Amino acid sequence: MQRRDFIKVMAGGVGVTALSGLVSRSAFAAGADKCIVPWSSDTKMIKQAAKPGPYKIALSNSYIGNTWRTEMVQIAKAYTERPEVKGDIASFQASSSGNEVSAQIAQINQMILSGVDAIILNAASPTGLNSVIDQAVSSGILVVSFDNVVTTEKAVLVNQDQYEMGKKWADFIVDKTGGKGNILMVRGVAGTFVDQERTRAANDVFGKHKDIKTTEVYGNWDDGTAQKVVANALASSPKFDGVWSQGGDTGVVRAFQQAGQKIPPIAGEAENGFRKLASELKFPMLSIGQSPALSALSIKVAIDILKGNEVPRSVSAPLPTATTDTLKAGENFFPDLPDSFFTPISIPVCDLNFDVHNILKQKV
Repeated sequence: MQRRDFIKVMAGGVGVTALSGLVSRSAFAAGADKCIVPWSSDTKMIKQAAKPGPYKIALSNSYIGNTWRTEMVQIAKAYTERPEVKGDIASFQASSSGNEVSAQIAQINQMILSGVDAIILNAASPTGLNSVIDQAVSSGILVVSFDNVVTTEKAVLVNQDQYEMGKKWADFIVDKTGGKGNILMVRGVAGTFVDQERTRAANDVFGKHKDIKTTEVYGNWDDGTAQKVVANALASSPKFDGVWSQGGDTGVVRAFQQAGQKIPPIAGEAENGFRKLASELKFPMLSIGQSPALSALSIKVAIDILKGNEVPRSVSAPLPTATTDTLKAGENFFPDLPDSFFTPISIPVCDLNFDVHNILKQKV
């Protein structure tokens, strides 16, 4: 998608047939929720007639091959078990289909047949699920899409700004390298909305600097995979002056250590190991976390809509950021937790604060 199309998806006209009572953002502003924030100034507001609870809610996840996805599912389960939320939940199911669009379509069809009230969706494709989402909405089922969001206007969207995240990483690398040199780009899972948006932003930034040359590898947002592909890149390239990485960043640092090379400036995600290594080794680092608690925020949004509350059709969540200089043990990284743990597990402005031990005990 082009940037203008992305904004249209996040802020444009609403075609959600299950939703009605379209109202302006200004009407919402008088009693604005500090948590459920409109994506932009022209985001449309939505409201539907209240549906009696409690509600049957299903989480349709695609890829499950990294720690972020596991935490995301665990946080969703932990949220539905909170005393103040449990009374609104008749049942909650979470399923992971893998990254094949056809498998996720089959998964969603089963959710439709089971008669759920809402589907919370982390999509394998921005466009490939649109037809089955249309079927769900036509059956009176609310669809809330988060993280890897979809393009159909029949879904409500909850996300952090992936383009802005990718841009901030790229700006950091440009600043630290003086806008020149060889930059290694460690991408995520091919074909996903998040990977596409972050990468497009990086290319927009790097493309303005003729002395920057980029090399792309796919790390699948996974430490082991990222370490392997970065090690291969280091073996075939004399030097990288900076690394722009979407995830698997602990593995990225380990690959440089294994190769005996100086660790260059790295802009990446918010894995615990990445931040621990930055705190220890003091290399220039920018860490921006895509919060796995987006799943809980999406459930919160779904319940609000089902209860007849007015919400934005496109909800913007904040970008939790840390640099080497701002790292604090026990606050934005955790020395006693595994390297693979994703640190931004809470969204405090939404009162979505989670205890790590409660999250880790949840079965996936």
